[in-house]
Amino acid sequence: MDEIRQACGILPPEIRDIILRLPYAAEIEEIRLRCGRAIAVTVKGKERQPAAALVTAKTLEDVIAKATGHAVYSAQHALKNGFVTVKGGHRLGICGTAVYHGNEISGFQEISSVNLRVARQITGIASKPADEIWLHPESTLIIGAPGVGKTTLLRDLIRQLSDRFSFRISAADERMEIGACWNGIPQFDLGMHTDVLSGVNKTEAVEFLLRTMRPEWIAVDEITAAGDIEAMLRGAYCGVSFLATAHASCRDELFMRELYRRVISCGIFQNLVTIRKDRTVITERMFI
Repeated sequence: MDEIRQACGILPPEIRDIILRLPYAAEIEEIRLRCGRAIAVTVKGKERQPAAALVTAKTLEDVIAKATGHAVYSAQHALKNGFVTVKGGHRLGICGTAVYHGNEISGFQEISSVNLRVARQITGIASKPADEIWLHPESTLIIGAPGVGKTTLLRDLIRQLSDRFSFRISAADERMEIGACWNGIPQFDLGMHTDVLSGVNKTEAVEFLLRTMRPEWIAVDEITAAGDIEAMLRGAYCGVSFLATAHASCRDELFMRELYRRVISCGIFQNLVTIRKDRTVITERMFI
């Protein structure tokens, strides 16, 4: 319940009161405010509308202002990236009409909706994979279907390798979801020996971290491009091990996708952690 109270701190009092009085408030995953529509919350992946009161454009403006600390630069930066991370690691996503400067989005106007994702850290779920990595301290790939908790497991694995085994780890937190830094402080516990680089694309982040932080491990979330693989290959040549996630529900599906076949054929990863749909976690060796 503490997490939902903290997340609701950026909401107007009348909306905050509605949310916190709900009997299922502690289970809320997201709070969506759409201009001209009723408040919506997501619980166990399903949307509910707990109140008939309509959200106004002024409400959305006030939420964004509170989330950015009423700072003009922070507001512009948030609008450009489409989200802002608030204290506690909670994330406010923003939708509206995009404004372009050249080929890049410079911001949004006419905000149409915001989505407040409630952040919760779950510890202890990576204990068995961490034990296996201690026996085989080599690069590890985490796979699973969307929504099974790959980032959550990655986060706890970073923490455990850092605190239990004193590995020096750098997290390339491109979308600010792994550490969710706020005012320079990771809002999730990633361990005492972990450094976090936020908001830099993975390809550039790996190079940056190799030059500046001398990591033993680099953690990245979601391999999605050939550039990610090239950067990790260069890191591997420098003797760095990687923790990473990829979208594949099982080992067979991993081999079916061209991008991931390349990951495997390059020999970057030696350990494979699979999160099944029932949240069972399986760790195995990735033999090529």
